[in-house]
Amino acid sequence: MLKLKYFAILMLASCLICVNFSTAAAENQGSDVKKNWELQLEFLKGNVSSERRIDNYNVHVLQKMHQHRALSFYRGFTFTRATGYTNPKGLGILRDGQGVGIGAAAMLRWDKHISGKLYANWDFAGSLMFYNKAHPYDGRAYGFLWRTGPSFTWKYRGEDSITIGWYISHFSNGMKKHNPGYNTTGISLGINHKF
Repeated sequence: MLKLKYFAILMLASCLICVNFSTAAAENQGSDVKKNWELQLEFLKGNVSSERRIDNYNVHVLQKMHQHRALSFYRGFTFTRATGYTNPKGLGILRDGQGVGIGAAAMLRWDKHISGKLYANWDFAGSLMFYNKAHPYDGRAYGFLWRTGPSFTWKYRGEDSITIGWYISHFSNGMKKHNPGYNTTGISLGINHKF
C-alpha cells in the first residue's frame, strides 16, 4: 500500500510539472500554435512471443509546440496501463507483466496534404515512463516507450481534427541487465482541438 501512495504522489507531481511548463511556455511565446492540444487513446497488443505477451492501454496528452512546414513538434505526458505476462526463457512459468505508469512524452509528426480536409501523417514518439512497480517481471520501475507509424487526419473544422493511426512500439529500460523489453502493435484515435 505504501508503494501505491508514493506512485500516486509521483503521478500528481508529474502532471503538475507538465501543466506548469506548458502554460508558462504558451504565455511566454504567445504563439497561436501552442493552443493546439491532442488527446490520443491507444490500444497496443503484445506480439505473439513465447516469452512476452503484454498489452498496453495508453492515453497521451500532447501540446503542439512548434510547426515548420510539414513537421510539427509536440510535448506532453503519457498514462499507461499494461496487462499480461512474461514467460522468462520459455520455461512455462508465467510472471506478472502488469503495471501502471506515467511519464513525459514528445512526438514529431510529418504530415502531407492529400485532398480537401484529409492529411496523411507519420509519427515518431517517445515517453520516459515511471511505473508503480518493476515492469515487466525482472525489469525496473522505469523505462522508455518508443512508437512510430502512419496515421490519417481529418480536419473537420479549422484546426480541430480527428486522427486514426496504426503504430508499432518498443518498450525497454535501456539497461544491459534486468531489461525484459517487449514490442506491441495497435491502433490509436486522436482528437485535436485548438483552444
